[in-house]
Amino acid sequence: MAFTDKTREANFAQKKGVCLVAAEIVEGTESYEIPAATGNFLLANIPPDAIITNAYIQVKTAADAATSATAKLGTAEGGTEVLSAANLKTLGKQGTFTGHVETGTGAELYLGLTVTGAATNVANYVVVVEYVEYRKNTGEYTRITN
Repeated sequence: MAFTDKTREANFAQKKGVCLVAAEIVEGTESYEIPAATGNFLLANIPPDAIITNAYIQVKTAADAATSATAKLGTAEGGTEVLSAANLKTLGKQGTFTGHVETGTGAELYLGLTVTGAATNVANYVVVVEYVEYRKNTGEYTRITN
């Protein structure tokens, strides 16, 4: 059946863009670096009316903690609402995305580190969080075909 009279709801037909937070973390003692120690760090503020759709940590230089070095991401300090179980002692893509988080009026994004055993300042990794602002659009419309 061919449709000749097509209408579309403007808000539904507008294209949405995927947004990213990509934060490179370097362990060290300079003011812009994170210490190789257990702690919670505020990384970013995710805007209102967004849904976090994916997250991971790309380890570029592995941590040298004697026993373990793990990371998690949450919308609460010390939380795992976004990502858990990222092993910073293993190179490559790490962590388990724990669920789609809706930000409501906006959400803070915290990096939680747990370092066990002596560690020097060597780790380097990129925290990546993908989200969609569902009320924001690109100004383009999706295509309708027969």
